[in-house]
Amino acid sequence: MAQSSEPGGPEDAERKEQSEEERESIWTIPARYKGWYFGLFSVQIIIATIWLVRAAIVDESRNSISEILLFIWQTMAPVAITSAAFALVIIDTWKTTMVFGTWLEETLEKRRQRQIRAAEERGLVRGRAESQKEWEKWNRRREAAVAAGEDFNEPPPGIDQETEDPHQN
Repeated sequence: MAQSSEPGGPEDAERKEQSEEERESIWTIPARYKGWYFGLFSVQIIIATIWLVRAAIVDESRNSISEILLFIWQTMAPVAITSAAFALVIIDTWKTTMVFGTWLEETLEKRRQRQIRAAEERGLVRGRAESQKEWEKWNRRREAAVAAGEDFNEPPPGIDQETEDPHQN
């Protein structure tokens, strides 16, 4: 039997992870955010209900319990829809902020890498220029010694006398 047909196999885990992120529509909440969504929605509904009860009691035109309950019943539907949409916007804004933060972090890292490469290239150019100047100075001294008929035993620049092979002439 193939591994892909086994329950709990790697393909099942991958499918589950994908289904947690997928949305059927703009109003669908991804599975991994449902707890946050319903918690936020519940808090908003509780606050809205308390506010509506207070508003119904304070309004002197509603004198009976049945009028207060009717007011709450009529007003609760738009409040619930608004709370649901607001909770969804908050969850999506949080997700979008996380995605934007990740994008910004990656962009800044790429920029830092480009700056490092540019600095390394500038350093190499400077190092080569300095090395070239040292070699030119050394060569002028060598040519002056040859022109004067003197021995020139100074090692070339960049060659350490301790690591130089004593058998070379």
